[in-house]
Amino acid sequence: MNKLNTITVTFFVMLLATQLSAQSYGHFDQGQTNVQSDEIRVLESFEESFALERKIDPNEYILGPGDELGLNILTSENITYPLKVTPTGDLFIPSVGVVHVAGLTLTHTISAVQDYIHSHAFPGAKVNLVLVNVRMFKIHISGAVNKLGFVTVNPMERLSDIVKRSGGFHQQAREFSIKIVRANDDHFIVNYLDYLRDGSLDNNPTFLEGDRIIVSFGDIVHEGIVLRGAVAGSGYDIIEPNESLGAFLQRRVKFNKNADLESVVITRKVNGDKFFVDIKPQDFFSTELHAGDTIDILWKKGVMVNGFVLAPGGFAFFPGYVAADYISMAGGNTPNGNPNRCVVKHRDGTEERGQNILIRRGDVIVVPRTMKDAIIGEISALQIVVSLTTIYLTYLATGGN
Repeated sequence: MNKLNTITVTFFVMLLATQLSAQSYGHFDQGQTNVQSDEIRVLESFEESFALERKIDPNEYILGPGDELGLNILTSENITYPLKVTPTGDLFIPSVGVVHVAGLTLTHTISAVQDYIHSHAFPGAKVNLVLVNVRMFKIHISGAVNKLGFVTVNPMERLSDIVKRSGGFHQQAREFSIKIVRANDDHFIVNYLDYLRDGSLDNNPTFLEGDRIIVSFGDIVHEGIVLRGAVAGSGYDIIEPNESLGAFLQRRVKFNKNADLESVVITRKVNGDKFFVDIKPQDFFSTELHAGDTIDILWKKGVMVNGFVLAPGGFAFFPGYVAADYISMAGGNTPNGNPNRCVVKHRDGTEERGQNILIRRGDVIVVPRTMKDAIIGEISALQIVVSLTTIYLTYLATGGN
Protein backbone atom coordinates (compact mmCIF):
# COMPACT_ATOMS: atom_id res chain seq x y z
CA MET A 1 0.00 0.00 0.00
CA ASN A 2 1.58 3.37 -1.03
CA LYS A 3 1.89 6.35 1.25
CA LEU A 4 -1.19 8.11 -0.19
CA ASN A 5 -3.42 5.10 0.37
CA THR A 6 -2.10 4.74 3.92
CA ILE A 7 -2.96 8.35 4.69
CA THR A 8 -6.41 7.97 3.12
CA VAL A 9 -7.25 4.81 5.14
CA THR A 10 -6.01 6.46 8.35
CA PHE A 11 -8.19 9.51 7.67
CA PHE A 12 -11.35 7.41 7.13
CA VAL A 13 -10.72 5.33 10.27
CA MET A 14 -10.35 8.50 12.36
CA LEU A 15 -13.47 10.01 10.77
CA LEU A 16 -15.52 6.86 11.45
CA ALA A 17 -14.37 6.76 15.09
CA THR A 18 -15.49 10.38 15.53
CA GLN A 19 -18.90 9.61 14.04
CA LEU A 20 -19.34 6.59 16.32
CA SER A 21 -18.71 8.74 19.37
CA ALA A 22 -21.13 11.43 18.16
CA GLN A 23 -23.84 8.86 17.52
CA SER A 24 -23.35 7.28 20.96
CA TYR A 25 -22.98 3.71 19.72
CA GLY A 26 -20.29 2.96 22.29
CA HIS A 27 -16.52 2.52 22.04
CA PHE A 28 -14.87 -0.30 20.11
CA ASP A 29 -11.27 -1.10 20.95
CA GLN A 30 -9.62 -1.68 17.57
CA GLY A 31 -6.53 -3.03 19.26
CA GLN A 32 -8.38 -6.19 20.37
CA THR A 33 -8.38 -7.83 16.97
CA ASN A 34 -7.51 -11.20 18.51
CA VAL A 35 -10.89 -11.54 20.18
CA GLN A 36 -12.68 -14.74 19.17
CA SER A 37 -15.50 -14.17 16.69
CA ASP A 38 -18.10 -15.82 18.94
CA GLU A 39 -17.28 -13.62 21.95
CA ILE A 40 -20.12 -11.30 22.90
CA ARG A 41 -19.68 -8.09 24.85
CA VAL A 42 -22.54 -5.85 25.99
CA LEU A 43 -21.48 -2.21 25.71
CA GLU A 44 -23.07 0.76 27.39
CA SER A 45 -24.93 3.19 25.17
CA PHE A 46 -24.66 6.90 25.93
CA GLU A 47 -28.22 7.45 24.71
CA GLU A 48 -29.99 5.01 26.98
CA SER A 49 -28.81 2.36 29.42
CA PHE A 50 -30.64 -0.43 31.23
CA ALA A 51 -30.16 -2.07 34.58
CA LEU A 52 -29.86 -5.73 33.63
CA GLU A 53 -30.41 -8.44 36.23
CA ARG A 54 -27.79 -10.64 34.57
CA LYS A 55 -25.52 -10.72 31.54
CA ILE A 56 -27.23 -11.55 28.27
CA ASP A 57 -26.86 -15.14 27.10
CA PRO A 58 -26.17 -15.05 23.33
CA ASN A 59 -27.69 -18.52 22.98
CA GLU A 60 -31.03 -17.29 24.40
CA TYR A 61 -31.34 -13.64 23.42
CA ILE A 62 -33.63 -13.21 20.38
CA LEU A 63 -32.90 -10.27 18.12
CA GLY A 64 -35.65 -7.96 16.92
CA PRO A 65 -36.24 -4.52 15.36
CA GLY A 66 -34.39 -1.80 17.27
CA ASP A 67 -31.50 -3.86 18.63
CA GLU A 68 -28.17 -2.03 18.19
CA LEU A 69 -25.02 -3.91 17.19
CA GLY A 70 -21.44 -3.09 16.33
CA LEU A 71 -19.68 -4.83 13.43
CA ASN A 72 -15.93 -5.01 12.99
CA ILE A 73 -14.41 -6.37 9.75
CA LEU A 74 -10.63 -6.84 9.83
CA THR A 75 -9.00 -7.34 6.43
CA SER A 76 -6.25 -5.19 4.98
CA GLU A 77 -8.31 -2.44 6.57
CA ASN A 78 -10.06 -2.24 9.94
CA ILE A 79 -13.72 -1.43 9.22
CA THR A 80 -16.22 -0.73 11.99
CA TYR A 81 -19.96 -0.17 11.44
CA PRO A 82 -22.74 0.74 13.89
CA LEU A 83 -25.79 -1.33 12.90
CA LYS A 84 -29.42 -1.37 13.97
CA VAL A 85 -31.99 -4.04 13.19
CA THR A 86 -34.52 -2.43 10.86
CA PRO A 87 -38.33 -2.50 11.39
CA THR A 88 -38.44 -5.38 8.89
CA GLY A 89 -35.94 -7.38 10.93
CA ASP A 90 -32.89 -6.88 8.68
CA LEU A 91 -29.30 -5.80 9.20
CA PHE A 92 -28.09 -3.48 6.43
CA ILE A 93 -24.28 -3.77 6.12
CA PRO A 94 -22.84 -0.97 3.97
CA SER A 95 -21.04 -2.16 0.84
CA VAL A 96 -21.90 -5.77 1.73
CA GLY A 97 -25.65 -6.36 1.69
CA VAL A 98 -28.67 -7.23 3.83
CA VAL A 99 -29.01 -10.09 6.32
CA HIS A 100 -32.37 -10.99 7.88
CA VAL A 101 -31.84 -11.56 11.61
CA ALA A 102 -35.18 -11.02 13.40
CA GLY A 103 -36.13 -14.11 15.37
CA LEU A 104 -32.57 -15.44 15.46
CA THR A 105 -30.55 -15.82 18.63
CA LEU A 106 -27.50 -13.65 19.00
CA THR A 107 -25.28 -16.67 18.43
CA HIS A 108 -27.06 -17.60 15.18
CA THR A 109 -26.95 -13.98 14.03
CA ILE A 110 -23.17 -13.83 14.46
CA SER A 111 -22.77 -16.98 12.40
CA ALA A 112 -25.15 -15.74 9.68
CA VAL A 113 -23.41 -12.36 9.39
CA GLN A 114 -19.96 -13.94 9.26
CA ASP A 115 -21.04 -16.36 6.52
CA TYR A 116 -22.67 -13.57 4.51
CA ILE A 117 -19.64 -11.29 4.68
CA HIS A 118 -17.25 -14.11 3.79
CA SER A 119 -19.34 -15.18 0.79
CA HIS A 120 -20.31 -11.73 -0.52
CA ALA A 121 -17.46 -9.34 0.26
CA PHE A 122 -14.42 -10.37 2.31
CA PRO A 123 -13.63 -14.11 2.11
CA GLY A 124 -10.72 -14.11 4.55
CA ALA A 125 -11.82 -11.34 6.90
CA LYS A 126 -11.92 -11.53 10.68
CA VAL A 127 -15.52 -10.62 11.62
CA ASN A 128 -16.66 -9.59 15.11
CA LEU A 129 -20.26 -8.68 15.98
CA VAL A 130 -21.30 -7.36 19.39
CA LEU A 131 -24.59 -6.29 20.98
CA VAL A 132 -24.40 -2.64 21.93
CA ASN A 133 -27.89 -1.96 23.23
CA VAL A 134 -31.21 -3.76 23.53
CA ARG A 135 -34.39 -2.69 21.80
CA MET A 136 -37.63 -1.30 23.23
CA PHE A 137 -41.09 -2.50 22.25
CA LYS A 138 -44.67 -2.47 23.53
CA ILE A 139 -46.53 -5.18 25.43
CA HIS A 140 -50.29 -5.14 25.89
CA ILE A 141 -51.69 -5.98 29.33
CA SER A 142 -55.41 -6.27 29.98
CA GLY A 143 -57.84 -7.40 32.65
CA ALA A 144 -57.40 -7.04 36.40
CA VAL A 145 -54.69 -4.37 36.57
CA ASN A 146 -55.16 -0.77 37.63
CA LYS A 147 -53.92 0.72 34.36
CA LEU A 148 -54.46 -1.52 31.37
CA GLY A 149 -53.05 -0.86 27.90
CA PHE A 150 -49.61 -0.86 26.26
CA VAL A 151 -46.40 -0.78 28.29
CA THR A 152 -42.97 -0.05 26.78
CA VAL A 153 -40.37 -2.63 27.82
CA ASN A 154 -37.09 -4.19 26.75
CA PRO A 155 -36.53 -7.94 26.27
CA MET A 156 -34.90 -8.31 29.69
CA GLU A 157 -37.78 -6.88 31.73
CA ARG A 158 -40.16 -9.23 33.51
CA LEU A 159 -43.82 -9.55 34.38
CA SER A 160 -43.23 -7.83 37.74
CA ASP A 161 -41.85 -4.75 35.94
CA ILE A 162 -44.83 -4.59 33.59
CA VAL A 163 -47.36 -5.00 36.41
CA LYS A 164 -45.66 -2.22 38.37
CA ARG A 165 -45.92 0.13 35.38
CA SER A 166 -49.56 -0.87 35.04
CA GLY A 167 -50.34 0.45 38.51
CA GLY A 168 -50.24 -2.97 40.16
CA PHE A 169 -52.82 -5.73 40.24
CA HIS A 170 -56.48 -4.96 40.83
CA GLN A 171 -57.57 -6.34 44.21
CA GLN A 172 -59.78 -8.85 42.39
CA ALA A 173 -56.94 -10.17 40.20
CA ARG A 174 -56.41 -13.92 39.92
CA GLU A 175 -52.64 -13.59 40.33
CA PHE A 176 -52.24 -17.37 40.32
CA SER A 177 -53.58 -17.73 36.77
CA ILE A 178 -52.08 -15.14 34.40
CA LYS A 179 -52.35 -15.95 30.70
CA ILE A 180 -49.48 -15.08 28.34
CA VAL A 181 -50.42 -15.17 24.65
CA ARG A 182 -47.65 -15.26 22.02
CA ALA A 183 -47.84 -13.60 18.60
CA ASN A 184 -48.51 -17.03 17.02
CA ASP A 185 -51.46 -17.54 19.45
CA ASP A 186 -49.59 -20.10 21.56
CA HIS A 187 -50.23 -19.42 25.24
CA PHE A 188 -49.23 -20.52 28.73
CA ILE A 189 -50.27 -19.80 32.32
CA VAL A 190 -48.02 -18.45 35.06
CA ASN A 191 -48.67 -18.46 38.81
CA TYR A 192 -47.32 -15.12 39.97
CA LEU A 193 -48.00 -16.06 43.60
CA ASP A 194 -45.31 -18.75 43.36
CA TYR A 195 -42.85 -16.07 42.30
CA LEU A 196 -43.81 -13.96 45.32
CA ARG A 197 -43.43 -16.92 47.66
CA ASP A 198 -40.27 -18.62 46.44
CA GLY A 199 -38.78 -16.39 43.73
CA SER A 200 -39.51 -18.79 40.87
CA LEU A 201 -38.46 -16.86 37.73
CA ASP A 202 -40.48 -19.26 35.56
CA ASN A 203 -43.51 -17.49 37.03
CA ASN A 204 -42.05 -14.04 36.35
CA PRO A 205 -41.15 -14.35 32.64
CA THR A 206 -39.63 -12.00 30.08
CA PHE A 207 -41.44 -11.17 26.82
CA LEU A 208 -41.16 -10.83 23.04
CA GLU A 209 -42.80 -8.51 20.53
CA GLY A 210 -46.45 -9.35 20.00
CA ASP A 211 -46.96 -10.97 23.42
CA ARG A 212 -50.13 -10.18 25.35
CA ILE A 213 -50.75 -10.46 29.09
CA ILE A 214 -54.27 -11.25 30.30
CA VAL A 215 -55.01 -11.00 34.03
CA SER A 216 -58.46 -12.41 34.75
CA PHE A 217 -60.81 -11.15 37.45
CA GLY A 218 -61.69 -13.44 40.33
CA ASP A 219 -65.20 -14.18 41.55
CA ILE A 220 -65.74 -12.36 44.85
CA VAL A 221 -68.42 -14.82 45.95
CA HIS A 222 -66.52 -18.03 45.17
CA GLU A 223 -62.89 -16.87 45.48
CA GLY A 224 -62.95 -13.72 47.59
CA ILE A 225 -61.95 -13.01 51.18
CA VAL A 226 -61.76 -9.81 53.25
CA LEU A 227 -58.65 -8.62 55.07
CA ARG A 228 -58.94 -6.13 57.94
CA GLY A 229 -56.99 -4.75 60.85
CA ALA A 230 -53.35 -3.78 61.38
CA VAL A 231 -52.28 -4.16 57.75
CA ALA A 232 -51.60 -1.92 54.78
CA GLY A 233 -54.14 -2.28 51.99
CA SER A 234 -57.08 -3.90 53.72
CA GLY A 235 -60.11 -4.95 51.67
CA TYR A 236 -61.10 -7.71 49.26
CA ASP A 237 -58.63 -10.17 47.81
CA ILE A 238 -58.81 -13.30 45.66
CA ILE A 239 -57.37 -16.50 47.11
CA GLU A 240 -55.82 -19.42 45.30
CA PRO A 241 -57.59 -22.80 45.54
CA ASN A 242 -56.58 -24.57 48.78
CA GLU A 243 -54.48 -21.58 49.86
CA SER A 244 -53.55 -21.58 53.54
CA LEU A 245 -53.65 -18.60 55.86
CA GLY A 246 -49.86 -18.76 56.14
CA ALA A 247 -49.35 -18.76 52.36
CA PHE A 248 -51.76 -15.84 52.01
CA LEU A 249 -50.04 -13.77 54.69
CA GLN A 250 -46.67 -14.60 53.17
CA ARG A 251 -47.44 -13.33 49.68
CA ARG A 252 -50.02 -10.62 50.30
CA VAL A 253 -49.92 -8.90 53.68
CA LYS A 254 -47.80 -5.93 54.72
CA PHE A 255 -48.19 -5.64 58.45
CA ASN A 256 -48.28 -2.39 60.37
CA LYS A 257 -45.56 -2.05 62.99
CA ASN A 258 -48.13 -2.54 65.75
CA ALA A 259 -49.69 -5.68 64.29
CA ASP A 260 -50.14 -8.58 66.72
CA LEU A 261 -49.54 -11.93 65.05
CA GLU A 262 -49.96 -13.91 68.24
CA SER A 263 -53.58 -14.28 67.24
CA VAL A 264 -55.39 -13.95 63.90
CA VAL A 265 -59.18 -14.15 63.90
CA ILE A 266 -61.05 -15.67 60.96
CA THR A 267 -64.78 -15.01 60.68
CA ARG A 268 -66.49 -17.70 58.64
CA LYS A 269 -70.10 -18.34 57.64
CA VAL A 270 -71.38 -21.90 57.76
CA ASN A 271 -75.02 -22.54 56.83
CA GLY A 272 -75.84 -18.90 57.45
CA ASP A 273 -74.25 -18.76 60.91
CA LYS A 274 -71.03 -16.91 61.74
CA PHE A 275 -68.16 -18.70 63.45
CA PHE A 276 -65.08 -17.01 64.87
CA VAL A 277 -61.84 -18.97 64.80
CA ASP A 278 -58.76 -17.80 66.70
CA ILE A 279 -55.66 -19.00 64.77
CA LYS A 280 -52.28 -19.22 66.46
CA PRO A 281 -49.01 -18.76 64.47
CA GLN A 282 -48.16 -22.46 64.57
CA ASP A 283 -51.44 -23.20 62.77
CA PHE A 284 -51.19 -20.58 60.00
CA PHE A 285 -50.01 -22.98 57.30
CA SER A 286 -52.40 -25.78 58.30
CA THR A 287 -55.46 -23.52 58.18
CA GLU A 288 -57.08 -23.51 54.74
CA LEU A 289 -58.90 -20.37 53.72
CA HIS A 290 -62.46 -20.50 52.40
CA ALA A 291 -64.24 -18.09 50.09
CA GLY A 292 -66.15 -15.56 52.18
CA ASP A 293 -63.69 -15.62 55.10
CA THR A 294 -62.84 -12.39 56.88
CA ILE A 295 -59.30 -12.24 58.25
CA ASP A 296 -58.72 -9.84 61.14
CA ILE A 297 -55.15 -8.94 62.10
CA LEU A 298 -55.27 -7.52 65.61
CA TRP A 299 -53.48 -4.37 66.70
CA LYS A 300 -50.73 -5.21 69.15
CA LYS A 301 -52.48 -5.99 72.41
CA GLY A 302 -55.57 -4.29 71.02
CA VAL A 303 -59.22 -5.36 71.16
CA MET A 304 -61.23 -6.98 68.37
CA VAL A 305 -64.99 -6.44 68.04
CA ASN A 306 -66.76 -8.90 65.76
CA GLY A 307 -70.18 -10.28 64.99
CA PHE A 308 -73.39 -8.30 64.51
CA VAL A 309 -72.00 -4.76 64.81
CA LEU A 310 -71.98 -1.98 62.23
CA ALA A 311 -68.20 -1.56 61.93
CA PRO A 312 -66.36 -4.69 63.10
CA GLY A 313 -62.60 -4.51 63.43
CA GLY A 314 -59.64 -3.88 65.74
CA PHE A 315 -59.45 -1.06 68.28
CA ALA A 316 -56.80 0.31 70.62
CA PHE A 317 -56.90 -0.83 74.24
CA PHE A 318 -58.18 1.68 76.80
CA PRO A 319 -57.81 0.71 80.47
CA GLY A 320 -61.13 0.60 82.31
CA TYR A 321 -63.31 0.17 79.21
CA VAL A 322 -65.99 -2.50 79.30
CA ALA A 323 -67.49 -4.49 76.42
CA ALA A 324 -70.28 -1.93 75.86
CA ASP A 325 -67.68 0.81 75.22
CA TYR A 326 -66.02 -1.21 72.47
CA ILE A 327 -69.36 -2.17 70.92
CA SER A 328 -70.13 1.57 70.72
CA MET A 329 -66.71 2.17 69.10
CA ALA A 330 -67.68 -0.44 66.49
CA GLY A 331 -70.79 1.60 65.60
CA GLY A 332 -73.14 -0.28 67.90
CA ASN A 333 -75.03 -3.45 67.23
CA THR A 334 -76.97 -4.13 64.03
CA PRO A 335 -80.78 -4.55 64.30
CA ASN A 336 -80.33 -8.32 64.45
CA GLY A 337 -77.46 -8.19 67.00
CA ASN A 338 -77.87 -8.69 70.75
CA PRO A 339 -75.17 -6.82 72.74
CA ASN A 340 -76.59 -8.12 76.04
CA ARG A 341 -75.45 -11.62 75.10
CA CYS A 342 -72.00 -10.59 73.82
CA VAL A 343 -69.14 -13.03 74.43
CA VAL A 344 -65.74 -11.79 75.60
CA LYS A 345 -62.92 -14.18 74.71
CA HIS A 346 -59.79 -13.59 76.78
CA ARG A 347 -56.29 -14.43 75.61
CA ASP A 348 -55.96 -17.12 78.28
CA GLY A 349 -58.82 -19.09 76.66
CA THR A 350 -61.54 -18.18 79.18
CA GLU A 351 -64.85 -16.59 78.17
CA GLU A 352 -67.34 -14.24 79.86
CA ARG A 353 -70.72 -12.89 78.77
CA GLY A 354 -72.32 -9.45 79.07
CA GLN A 355 -71.79 -5.81 78.20
CA ASN A 356 -70.28 -4.90 81.55
CA ILE A 357 -67.30 -7.25 81.39
CA LEU A 358 -64.03 -5.39 81.97
CA ILE A 359 -61.90 -5.72 78.85
CA ARG A 360 -58.25 -6.77 78.89
CA ARG A 361 -55.58 -6.32 76.22
CA GLY A 362 -56.02 -8.76 73.33
CA ASP A 363 -59.65 -9.64 74.09
CA VAL A 364 -62.08 -10.50 71.31
CA ILE A 365 -65.70 -9.34 71.70
CA VAL A 366 -68.34 -11.19 69.70
CA VAL A 367 -71.89 -9.82 69.44
CA PRO A 368 -74.30 -12.68 68.59
CA ARG A 369 -77.58 -12.41 66.74
CA THR A 370 -80.84 -11.98 68.65
CA MET A 371 -82.85 -15.04 69.61
CA LYS A 372 -85.73 -13.84 67.44
CA ASP A 373 -83.43 -13.43 64.44
CA ALA A 374 -81.89 -16.84 65.05
CA ILE A 375 -85.30 -18.50 65.04
CA ILE A 376 -87.32 -16.62 62.43
CA GLY A 377 -84.65 -14.62 60.59
CA GLU A 378 -86.05 -11.78 58.48
CA ILE A 379 -89.72 -12.72 58.81
CA SER A 380 -91.75 -9.71 59.95
CA ALA A 381 -94.40 -9.70 62.68
CA LEU A 382 -97.11 -9.24 60.03
CA GLN A 383 -95.83 -12.29 58.15
CA ILE A 384 -95.97 -14.30 61.37
CA VAL A 385 -99.58 -13.22 62.04
CA VAL A 386 -100.58 -14.00 58.44
CA SER A 387 -98.94 -17.43 58.66
CA LEU A 388 -100.65 -18.28 61.97
CA THR A 389 -104.00 -17.01 60.67
CA THR A 390 -103.64 -19.14 57.55
CA ILE A 391 -102.91 -22.20 59.65
CA TYR A 392 -105.90 -21.50 61.92
CA LEU A 393 -108.29 -20.93 58.99
CA THR A 394 -107.08 -24.11 57.37
CA TYR A 395 -107.75 -25.92 60.64
CA LEU A 396 -111.31 -24.52 60.77
CA ALA A 397 -111.94 -25.40 57.12
CA THR A 398 -111.12 -29.03 57.78
CA GLY A 399 -113.66 -29.13 60.60
CA GLY A 400 -111.13 -28.91 63.35
CA ASN A 401 -110.17 -32.56 62.90
